[in-house]
Amino acid sequence: MNKGKLQVLYIISVLALLMIFSNRNYNSIEELSFIVPVILVALLIGMIGVYLFGKDMRLYKNLYFISYMITIGFAFVPVLGVYIEDGSYYYGFPAQWFNYYSNGYVNFELGGFVFNYFIVYLILRFLTKIFLRFSNDNYTETSN
Repeated sequence: MNKGKLQVLYIISVLALLMIFSNRNYNSIEELSFIVPVILVALLIGMIGVYLFGKDMRLYKNLYFISYMITIGFAFVPVLGVYIEDGSYYYGFPAQWFNYYSNGYVNFELGGFVFNYFIVYLILRFLTKIFLRFSNDNYTETSN
């Protein structure tokens, strides 16, 4: 199979997995028996995505994977990414993309996740360009 077909299959399978996972009733997502498999599956999805869509496999050059991990990480930072209202938990920063309601219902908002991902990606890309510009300026000043 060529890489283009694998990319399409990857996108379809991730969307199908999200549709299966979302809009279901889970008793307690606070327990490690729920959190650990979700984190492992998220890491696996990210690594496969980096392999299929990434141009350079070096982690410090692959902003796609780093943005993905920061987007997921921001959702579970207690002060920054968790909002509690009427016993329901809303995860994600700046937009909420994972909702856990008091009756056990779980919802995944794809639009909020994609929005957060692109915000984080653009910020990281901007910071990388600034860092490279200042490091190149310092290099040319010391070589003269």
